[in-house]
Amino acid sequence: MLRLLPRILVAMTVATLIGGISGVAPRTARAASDGLQILAHASYVVLPAQKRIHVEVQAWATNVTPDPPNERIYYTAARFGVQPGIRNLIAWSGSVTLAARIISSSTESSGIEIPFAQGVFHGVTYPFTYAFDIVDSGTAPRRDIRVATSLAAFPVWAWGSAGTASTVSVTIPAGYTVRVGPGDLATSHAANGTTVLTARDMTDPGTFFAYVTAERPGAFRQTSTTVRLPDGPVTIMIRTWDDDPAWGTRITGIVSKGLPVLRQLIGLDYLVHGQLRVEEAAGSQLGDYAGIYNPETETIDVRYDADGYTTLHETAHTWFNENLFTGRWIGEAWAEYYGVEAGKRIRTDGDPFALTSPLLAAKIPLNAWKAAGTEPKLTEDFAYAASYRLAQLIAARAGPAGLQAVWRAAEDGEASYQPSHPGSAPEKGMAKTAEGWQQLLDLLEERTKHDYTDLWRRWVVTKDETRILNDRAAGRADYARAVTEAGAWELPSDVRYDLGTWQFGALQDELSGARSVLAFRDPIATVAARLDLHVPTTVRTDFEAGNVTLGKQDATAELSALTALSSATAALGRSPSALESVGLLFADPAPHLAAARAAFEHGDADRASTNATSAAQARASAADLGRLRVGVVGGGVLLIDGLAMAGLTLRRRRRRSLAVTDGLNAPFGHA
Repeated sequence: MLRLLPRILVAMTVATLIGGISGVAPRTARAASDGLQILAHASYVVLPAQKRIHVEVQAWATNVTPDPPNERIYYTAARFGVQPGIRNLIAWSGSVTLAARIISSSTESSGIEIPFAQGVFHGVTYPFTYAFDIVDSGTAPRRDIRVATSLAAFPVWAWGSAGTASTVSVTIPAGYTVRVGPGDLATSHAANGTTVLTARDMTDPGTFFAYVTAERPGAFRQTSTTVRLPDGPVTIMIRTWDDDPAWGTRITGIVSKGLPVLRQLIGLDYLVHGQLRVEEAAGSQLGDYAGIYNPETETIDVRYDADGYTTLHETAHTWFNENLFTGRWIGEAWAEYYGVEAGKRIRTDGDPFALTSPLLAAKIPLNAWKAAGTEPKLTEDFAYAASYRLAQLIAARAGPAGLQAVWRAAEDGEASYQPSHPGSAPEKGMAKTAEGWQQLLDLLEERTKHDYTDLWRRWVVTKDETRILNDRAAGRADYARAVTEAGAWELPSDVRYDLGTWQFGALQDELSGARSVLAFRDPIATVAARLDLHVPTTVRTDFEAGNVTLGKQDATAELSALTALSSATAALGRSPSALESVGLLFADPAPHLAAARAAFEHGDADRASTNATSAAQARASAADLGRLRVGVVGGGVLLIDGLAMAGLTLRRRRRRSLAVTDGLNAPFGHA
């Protein structure tokens, strides 16, 4: 959520003492920089309403250089290094004005020369005072010196020789929140509410440095800008201090140009649900950080002196925050990566985080990176730089499209491991019990088909978590074998869930159960093929649903049915004997076998077993039934049939006689 403040440039004060030699020998210039001791009391008075800081230095120069024989060494001027861009330089000694002048100027410091009104000889102390104003140049957004009613920020230097007990004081009007950092200044408050900062008895004033920030943000000037995205136009509210309109103009330009680029690079819809606010912030709000994004209020606070990369970094946090992946380093890694990439494309200013030797000496596993404000500065700086470097290494393997696939999967709540066969709908809504670093690793490897474990071992995990990575490697290997073993069958979703949530003990239990069901598949298929039967989907459905108990029950029932079908088919396939033919006259088992086959292919194994058994039993009892019919029931049937034929003959004869009689009795002429 946070981006560190860039390092403030430190310019060291320089004192060059100018003098000469008098005596018998010709006057010769002599560099005697250590021979003139200067005691200096520097006073800074902050004048926000006048947009300047007045600096006055009371100094006493003492010539401590011993005179050589026949010569006298004296000094005529002193030169000092002061803050850059000073104005209104003046100097005096008592009532005498000294012709002070600026002799050099750069972005880091100015050089001034203070001529003495007389030569300063050995043992002589020369008092003088010089003064100048520090003003705000109003140029570079990241300038170190700012002076306005809402903010005064400036470096504090001291002047004087080592061991001279030189001092510095800074006076700031009442109503300002004052911070010192870096540097060491004691803080006190006057009766009128002013803040006074002091440093006394400095061992080496020429190397003293402090940076002071005095803040009293006034009313905000609020403007809005509309940015067009593929999702539609969005409105961004820019809130800047009323005395710093340049900040608002600059930030508006960065956000307006950078937000569409971020949207394109990341590949996710704009995730701000309300109105994004970008607000100018003071150091007292952000501490050592240059920006912060609050996803709850959807507000970006950006320091008044932050660079363009910082603004885009915080804007990228609208995507990369705890809502997408948990884990501090993940959000910071990708906010920096995309912030820098977008910054390059819109050509804004900024310095990406960089790993240096001092930072590498403070290396920690990124998973050990604690909350903001709790780490030593070197550790904090390392973690920012290392997370950015890791993002670069990941991006080089994954490619832009691969990263976008990972972000979409995370945003859609997809499980890391998906069904292995084409056409399956993505499984969503899985519980996010895995930590962010685990989920990110799985999604990267599953969506891009590249390995990133080496990067996790090098940059991310702690010693204990290394063992978890080992368990993961074993679990993934076993899962891959199971996918191959399952072939066209899909492994149960519980297997993918356990693997994606790094529950490797439960994963082994699930895979063992799945394999116990899978062990029935080939035997069933082999027997069914021999019988020219289609295998029903019953066991496969049980398997893919993860119902091990029911799957084994159904598989056992199918094997039993196939055994019965095999027996019945073999029995009915034999040619019947004469007796069996007689027995089968009114008891054909073929319909039972056909019904058994149909029941099996429709997934009713129990009915298939019953019908197959009936068919086999009917075929087995055909000979006995034929023998019975011939020997017992069969003779009775022949006798009855003979009598029936005889009775039929008699009846026919009787009818014929009746017809003759009827003819004799019929009337004459009746046909």
